[in-house]
Amino acid sequence: MSNDAIVLLREDHKEVRRLFREYRETTGATGGGSGDGARGDRAARRETVDRIVEALTVHTYLEEELFYPRVRREVPGLAEEMDRAREEHHVADVLCEELSRMSPEDEGYDAKTAVLIDAVERHIAEEEGDWFPLVRAALGRKELQEVGERMRVVRETAPRRPIGGGVLHRIADAIER
Repeated sequence: MSNDAIVLLREDHKEVRRLFREYRETTGATGGGSGDGARGDRAARRETVDRIVEALTVHTYLEEELFYPRVRREVPGLAEEMDRAREEHHVADVLCEELSRMSPEDEGYDAKTAVLIDAVERHIAEEEGDWFPLVRAALGRKELQEVGERMRVVRETAPRRPIGGGVLHRIADAIER
């Protein structure tokens, strides 16, 4: 398996897309059902959303802690894109945190998940179509392998759940301690 950072990020993207398809299949199966089948569909949706949240939490952590800072240093022409990407991650983080506190029975659960999926799919398309080729050309194979190796190590200890509510929640948590 390659240690190239872009290859690793693309593998994450592939897994996230697979989870999105899995989620869409569970929502298609819920139309008109009732009883145990509907509960089973809700359980499948909950499990799939939990896996989506975990995959996105780890992925965005690796990008923001390791990949984006390197891109910002080495490819200054992408600085504005990196700022926008961080904001897109922030939106995804907020949605993931909200979804992790919700259940499929809650009003807005499926709509919130659909918004998350749409936003992430657009983000992935932009990364893969626009940024990755520029980053590959600027960093080269050796540097991408160094970043990728670091990503593999950090992945083991990366957060698996959203880190709670953005700045205001983090301030409140710090005050409580």
